[in-house]
Amino acid sequence: MSFTRNTGLAIKTEIAFTERIKNVYAARGACIYATKMLLLPNRQEKESGSGNIKNNFNKQKRNKKKNKTIGPWTPGNNTYPIKIGDRDCEVLISDESGKININKITDETKVNFNKFLTSLKIEELTSEIVTDSILDWIDADDLHHANGAEKDYYSALPEPYEPNNAPFESIEELILVKGVTPEIFELLRKRLTIYGTDKININFATHETLMYVPKMTKEIAAAIIKLRGKRGKIKQLDKLKDIFAHFGILGSDFQDILKYITIYDSNYLTIKSISYSDKIQSSYTFVVRKGGDNCRILATYAE
Repeated sequence: MSFTRNTGLAIKTEIAFTERIKNVYAARGACIYATKMLLLPNRQEKESGSGNIKNNFNKQKRNKKKNKTIGPWTPGNNTYPIKIGDRDCEVLISDESGKININKITDETKVNFNKFLTSLKIEELTSEIVTDSILDWIDADDLHHANGAEKDYYSALPEPYEPNNAPFESIEELILVKGVTPEIFELLRKRLTIYGTDKININFATHETLMYVPKMTKEIAAAIIKLRGKRGKIKQLDKLKDIFAHFGILGSDFQDILKYITIYDSNYLTIKSISYSDKIQSSYTFVVRKGGDNCRILATYAE
């Protein structure tokens, strides 16, 4: 009986492992498919439901031919369903411009970054330590910011290492910075990037990320997100002007804010696919740079 029970457990474990591996490869395949769909031009064409890779945009039967508008996949809050082999996948595309570029933080904007960190319920002193330590990590000198850390601090650790003294090469590198605990890293990893400019795309930014913008308040951030929810993407800066004016920010003050925000999509995108099989699901993530006729994969993560 013991042998039978152990054998049964081993078989179930092996099946679950195999299913998870299949899910990972399906999710990866969906990410690859998404890179092609990002480059697709708008066109009308007749599509059949046959084939191993099928779009599920239309709820009609797959074996029924239909005329439909096929256009490129774009970043947003809606997922794209896709079938890879026998696996159902969902793909979410997000724009990196909705995040804060950690390599663009400066002494001038560190107050804004502190405001962003405290909006995540991180204590004020810890926020100042993290901000100053990030600035010390990316600058080339060995001079300390008030609450930062340089080579002498990291060399004295039980497992010593040296700061990069250069821009971050990955977000995961952030875990090495003084003050960044695993808990804080989990709060930051989806809100920070190393790609793109120093402007925040208000069409994709979270409530907390918007707090990085000077003069931004919780009320203004909530108003922007509410407008997005009602009308979709904000396509004219005049719409923002009205919101800020309502809260008393006019003229040169509003012009200063425009230095930190944008409404235009970037070429840096994150593609996340989740593959399902019974109760098992696996995900795969690509970070890509979209060009005129190709998508260059910059990083991949299997989760």
